[in-house]
Amino acid sequence: MKAPVLPLTDASTITSSVGIALVGFGRWGANHARAAGEADGVRLVGVVEPEEGRRSFASATYDIPCWTNISEAFDHPDVEAVVVATPASTHTEVAQQALLSGRHVLVEKPAATARTEAQRLVDLAEASGLQLSAGHTFLYAQPVRNVAAWIRECAPSRPWVLRSERLGGRRRADCDVLWNLAPHDISLLLYLMDEPIIEVSTRAHVFPGGKRWDTATIDLSFASGARGEIYVAWRHPGAKRSLRVLAEDWTLTYRHGRGSDYLNATRNDGRPLDRDVLFHGCGRDVRGEAAIGYPEPLRVELEEFAKACREMRPTVTGPEHLLAVTAVLAACAQSAEGDGIPVRV
Repeated sequence: MKAPVLPLTDASTITSSVGIALVGFGRWGANHARAAGEADGVRLVGVVEPEEGRRSFASATYDIPCWTNISEAFDHPDVEAVVVATPASTHTEVAQQALLSGRHVLVEKPAATARTEAQRLVDLAEASGLQLSAGHTFLYAQPVRNVAAWIRECAPSRPWVLRSERLGGRRRADCDVLWNLAPHDISLLLYLMDEPIIEVSTRAHVFPGGKRWDTATIDLSFASGARGEIYVAWRHPGAKRSLRVLAEDWTLTYRHGRGSDYLNATRNDGRPLDRDVLFHGCGRDVRGEAAIGYPEPLRVELEEFAKACREMRPTVTGPEHLLAVTAVLAACAQSAEGDGIPVRV
């Protein structure tokens, strides 16, 4: 099945807003609440948050009911879908509860930390006719969609090597760097290449004072023979989010920044490339080394999730993608435990 290269959401086709309950009002949960308030086709019905201070803040900010337990949210008749933004170790359990209650689910990454867990969620959603989508927000960024379309439709040749770096951030109490940061990069590379990853080799390290992997280097083999290289690390001066795609006769560079990104593609022999597709839907048309702006991916993700709930079709990060990312991550973790041994996916 070919992964779709989707345009920006046309939320005007959503006939009625989808009522969602947000489970978890930490740093990222608060971002979801804000984005839900700005998104078309989405209505934030209430928040589930056990911590009293956060619960009070959410209630006062959005004038909505806030509950201490998810079962209370299920009692509300307007809750059609659930966004899971709890600690990573609880994602699968909370998503399963929501699916069993008959609600559509958008679950933050990692959606699961084992293939069997991911398959169980997918089976539940399919058996109940419910939407299940993973929170891989970079696939909702217009530059990423443009890069995917350019590689598939416009590039002079197929990529040989894709290198992705995601550096900087705080240590997580319940998740190592592999499961915290690498889901984005694995999701991104799978989407851009539109083919399976068949083998991985991962080396991971714990820095002094740490309890879980602080850095990981992943080598990936695609079915076509193309290679992927991913480097993720928490302990890094500043934040860096970058992608470099190398082919026989062209090179593409993408750097994600706060508020604007850098995107450029050049032919290795200096001849011009047709790059119009790369800048479609962005805030300004650029022809050189300039920043580009675009709609917030989190908002687009929520709008497309709501549209999928109404139209009963999967999102770009739906069950098939969720399973593929989880399978690759599980293989990476197995390889890291074996000090970098190659593992088939």
